[in-house]
Amino acid sequence: MQIPWYITAIAAAMVWGIHYPLIDHALKKLSLFSVLLLTVVPLLLLAPFFSNDIIQDIKTFSQLYGFDKLAILSISITSVLASVLLFMSINNKNATLASLIEITYPVFVVLFAFVIFRQVHINASVIIGGLLIMSGAALIIVNN
Repeated sequence: MQIPWYITAIAAAMVWGIHYPLIDHALKKLSLFSVLLLTVVPLLLLAPFFSNDIIQDIKTFSQLYGFDKLAILSISITSVLASVLLFMSINNKNATLASLIEITYPVFVVLFAFVIFRQVHINASVIIGGLLIMSGAALIIVNN
């Protein structure tokens, strides 16, 4: 049974809805690095259960060249950088406002999917939704 994409997307949003206030709370008690490290612990604990996948992926990765290899390696840099910037934002303001500004990321997904991979996922509803997202973020920034 495959769960529809929009159900898993809403579920992810709900988990992020739990995650951000937890991050906000943790940053009031611990350093940014320790909170960031805590986000990695589950992966480290689960890694032994996926050793076959990891070994196969290492073999696949070693056969890649150029752009493909760079794009995949960039995941670790962008993930850490985005997390650090988000955690700094939460720490400097609060989880609610940081998340309402950070939610503008879909607009940048559209932009970078085109710039990096030449993928176009735009239609009228995407454009209108993107404009609403950016308008909402602008309203929040101006009033806070």
